[in-house]
Parts: sequence; C-alpha cells; structure tokens
Amino acid sequence: MAEPLAGQGPLDSGGASRYRLLVVLAHPDDESFGMGGTLARYADEGADVHIAIATDGVAGSVAGGYEHTLKELALVRRKEVEAAVGVLGGTLHMLGYRDSGYIGDPANQHPDAFINSDTDEATGRVVALIRQIRPQVVVTHDETGGYYHPDHIYCWKITLAAFEAAGDAARYPAIGPTPYQPQRLYYTAFSNRMVKFFTVLMRLRGQDPKRAGRNKDIDWTRIGIEPHRLHAHINYRKYWDVKRAAAAEHPSQGGGPARMRMLPESVQRRYLSTETFIRAYPPAADGHREYDLFAGIDPAS
Repeated sequence: MAEPLAGQGPLDSGGASRYRLLVVLAHPDDESFGMGGTLARYADEGADVHIAIATDGVAGSVAGGYEHTLKELALVRRKEVEAAVGVLGGTLHMLGYRDSGYIGDPANQHPDAFINSDTDEATGRVVALIRQIRPQVVVTHDETGGYYHPDHIYCWKITLAAFEAAGDAARYPAIGPTPYQPQRLYYTAFSNRMVKFFTVLMRLRGQDPKRAGRNKDIDWTRIGIEPHRLHAHINYRKYWDVKRAAAAEHPSQGGGPARMRMLPESVQRRYLSTETFIRAYPPAADGHREYDLFAGIDPAS
C-alpha cells in the first residue's frame, strides 16, 4: 500500500518568489543516475528542488557484495535515496508504492505493485504535490520509460494526468490547497546517437547490447530518442562531481550506471556532461533547442 506523502509542509515565505522544480521518478537511484546533474545545478542556483520517488525499489537486483541487503532492500534503498537527495540539495517525497519489477518479473503481479495501483488515486498523489509545492516546472519519464520499464511508463502516465488536472478546480476538489497549473512539463530522454555509441563499445567489450543490465533484460538497440526531438540541453559540467557523489550513495545499485565506467572520467566529464529533455508542454517543434528549464519564467509566478 502507498504510504503518506513525506515533506508536505507549507512553503516558507521565501519559496513564493523562487523557481520551483518538481520531478516525479519511479525508483530510488533514478534521481541520481539520470538527471542528477540538472537537479544539482538548479538546487545550487537557488531553486526549490523537489524529488518524488514512486516506489521502494524492492524488486530490483543488487550489486555484487550487497546480497545481504536483499532481506531489507526497501529500507536500504530508502536510506540510499535520502542520502543521495541530500547530496543533490533537494527535498525528498516518497509516494510509497511497491516496485513492480521489469517486464515479465513476477513482481508485476504483486497486488501492491505500483503498476497495479488505482490510477486515479496515484494521480491524486501527484496532484497534491503540485498544489502544495506550486512548481513552475515538472519533469518525469517519457512515454517509453527510457527503456520500457513498466514503473517508468506508469510514472509518466500519472504525472501527465496530474499535470493536466492540478489547475482544474473541478478535478480532485478534495485535494488542497488551491488548484495550480505548472507552466512547463518535460520528459527525461537521451539521444539514440549516444546509445549507438555505447552499443558499439559494448560489442567491442564482448557484451551483448540486447541483453544489458545486471539482469540482462535491457535491449539497448530499442532505446534512445532522435536528437531533433530533444529540446532542452542542460549542461552540468560544473556539477559533475556532485552527480557522481549522489550516485555513489546508491552502493547497492553499483554506485552509478555501468555505461559511465566504459570511458575515462576525463572524457565523460568533457563530452557527456549534458542532460537532455523533451518539452512536452508547451509543445516544442522538432529541432527546437533551449538551455534552461526556467528560461522566460517569472520566479514569482
């Protein structure tokens, strides 16, 4: 069952005149392994960064040497994400659902799995966060979930629905405070050119890109977005070390994605220190490029 939302205290008086960012992601580690550089950058620049994690990560696998954590994995991953969000400078909100596991995982059938939750209720939880935090910008996974993870896709589904409902007084009238409509919605996404590059590296290392990941259940040949559909390009080179430090707070997950160990860190820092997003609302034309999620937004709005 879902647990009560954490971190729902009212905004302080200073919060009303600051940029506010809400990201809604599926699992503990998504905040660091994915868009951690962007989160660190905006937190350091003075934005109120709120990070909502939908599930407890209990259906995930563990890195070598962490097999002993399997009996209490939800607690371990809760502590890890708390530490990571602290490094990034954000405020953590746990939606409290059970990890559903990847495609075909027996965990898909668990009655408390995120993907089996009541969609209206789950959407309402995100509506509550939006109305409480009043973020100008909301970010979640894209409709593919990045690599077709069921929890990522469901997270996209309920966040999109909440984005559309939060400003409508007729929707979720019992959820306060007053309705609020964020100005922008972005999806996390990455270039298929980058995917193809790492696919070549994997094959050179004798790895099968169609059976990647700790559980050999990720097909790299199916993922990635055409570059012209990536609208926002956020450079986080200045915060490279912060993102790495946040990822390291997830040791049961290996302390960072495996792809980041394929190249020397100096090369990664120079050429891979940009995180990319699709601007879903207001929709952007193919080929549009922007470099700040808050460009043109009044922080008092």
